[in-house]
Amino acid sequence: MQKTPGWLVLGQFALEVTALSLAARLLARPRTRRFANGNGSADRSNDEAAPIPEFITEVSDPNAHRYRLPAKGEEFFAGFYTDGRVRLATPEGKRFSGIVVDRKAVVADLGSDDSFEMEILGDAGGGMTLRVLGGPLDGQTIACVPLS
Repeated sequence: MQKTPGWLVLGQFALEVTALSLAARLLARPRTRRFANGNGSADRSNDEAAPIPEFITEVSDPNAHRYRLPAKGEEFFAGFYTDGRVRLATPEGKRFSGIVVDRKAVVADLGSDDSFEMEILGDAGGGMTLRVLGGPLDGQTIACVPLS
């Protein structure tokens, strides 16, 4: 039995993520989010946490792991689901989706043609850390904060 080359498997996942991104863009209605300051951005104090985006919580998976990603420059939320899917979102409405294979994921921006790679790392404290190459979090290693 001949083993399928790894590049072919990753290419298949990348194609699936791209197709999902295109379908989501074609089916999505433009949504605008208004904030109290009127300029489309949130005015939050350091003590006020952003609400978890619905994109992360709408998947009904009792074994899902959801995290806050305190990244430099922008706040992200992540959902890791038991079927291997991963979703990232910002409170401002940016959405990303991908599939985890061997602790790595190709993640696509659902609002554009951009994609990036994300590697899941462990740390000594038993938590989860992500290393991101490309996209809005390029070059960052981010410690994930579990959401309850």
